[in-house]
Parts: sequence; C-alpha cells; structure tokens
Amino acid sequence: MIDDRIVNYIIKLLNQLNIADYIGIIVYGSYIGGRNNKLSDLDVMIIKENYPTQDCGSIIIDGIRIEYFIQDLKKLYELVKKEIEQNDPSHLTKFATCVVLYDTNKKVTEFINYAKKLYNTKISPSFSDNDKFSIFSINNRIEDLESLIYEESFYAVYYITLEKIRTLYAHINGIIDLPIMKIEKIYRDMNFAQKYISSLTHHLPSQEFIDLYLECIKINDKTTMLYHLKQLYTYSFGSLDFNPNNFCLKFTKKSPFKV
Repeated sequence: MIDDRIVNYIIKLLNQLNIADYIGIIVYGSYIGGRNNKLSDLDVMIIKENYPTQDCGSIIIDGIRIEYFIQDLKKLYELVKKEIEQNDPSHLTKFATCVVLYDTNKKVTEFINYAKKLYNTKISPSFSDNDKFSIFSINNRIEDLESLIYEESFYAVYYITLEKIRTLYAHINGIIDLPIMKIEKIYRDMNFAQKYISSLTHHLPSQEFIDLYLECIKINDKTTMLYHLKQLYTYSFGSLDFNPNNFCLKFTKKSPFKV
C-alpha cells in the first residue's frame, strides 16, 4: 500500500509535467518497504504506449525530490529481456518490488507480473572463454597495481578492479548482480538485503566472499589494500581450472578484448 502523501506528490508531479496520456504509474525504490530516510528520493515511473522517447527527470515537490521516468511499455519488455540475459537486473529489481499505483487496462500489471517471473528465474552458473579472458584482464590489472603503489592513480585502478572481481564472481557463480551504490549496505545488513533482493530464488555470495570484499573497500595503506584485493581474487577464481599466466584462447566470433 502507498500512503496518501505519496499519492498527492504524484498528482502534483503529473500536473506540473502536464501528463495525461499514460496507461500506468508505478512507484519503486526506498519508499516501498520502508527503506527511505530523509535523503531518499521518491522514484516514479510513468508508462505509456507507443511513446517514441525514454524520458527522465528530477523535480522537488513540497521538499521531496522526485526522480521520474517516462517509458514506453513495449520498450520495457525489451529492456527486461536483455537484463536477465546479461545478469544486470537494475530495472528488474525495481519491478520486482514496485507498487502499481495506476493501471488503466491491466497491461502494466501484466508487464509487472512478467518482469517478476523473469526476476525470479534462477541464474545458472557459467564459466566461458569470455570469463577466462576477464580473469586474465583482472590478473593483469592486479600486477599493474604493484607498479602504481606510489601513484595517485592506484586508487582508481584498484576500485575498478575490485568491482570487476565482484561482478565476474557473481556471473560465474549464478549470483544476481547488485548496484554498487547499495552493495556495502546489502552486505552489512541482512534485513536490508532481504528487502532489497525480495526473492527466494536469489542469494548473496558466501560470507567469506562478503568479508573479504568488505576488507577491500576500507581505505588503508596501499600495500594492505593490495594484499586484501589479492586475497579476494584468489578466493574468487583460485579454484577454477584456469591459469591466467599460461593459457591460449581461440575465439571463433568477435573476441571480448576489454582491458
């Protein structure tokens, strides 16, 4: 349920944007499930049919910042299909936990049910040649960090490498990806994690991975930070049948040469 305050905010939003030809409105994010605080935005999606653009904006109404999207229904179907294939469920997570505020013809509810079904699809673990090349790339970055100990650029390369490890570990092990801006809160607060993920199908990484990751995000002297990063790397990929220092991969299609 959404309280009357939120309904009033959205009515004012629609009036200010002068929007009338919509088929549905959903509300998602921290205001759903009681995760909001004084810094939280109210997240709203206005859904249309045959809408040629995808619009987004931010507006303050009665002291509350509202972040809104105006989306075409057909494009939303295309979007969620791609997300489940790429294990990047940033929108699927929204739809899985949203509340439908308005639905003229039940098409929005039908879409939300479809998105929830996709979101709750179990992700199969996989380990492809592309993943092997990604491990090779990460291994090279870690070696590069050795030479950057006395450089300011160390931190940029370090945190980019850390997130590559986290997302690749999730992909290989069939773990749903999670947004970086919420990852620390999710890893530290299991109640928050359960509300955010909102699925019996998906789970967090092992506690050992979480503990190692949380050590890696601490600001420390660079040698200690690099030590913890290597520990996480070894835990994440050390047991796989792949040696990044001695391998040859042959790609019959376009190679994933991302370094």
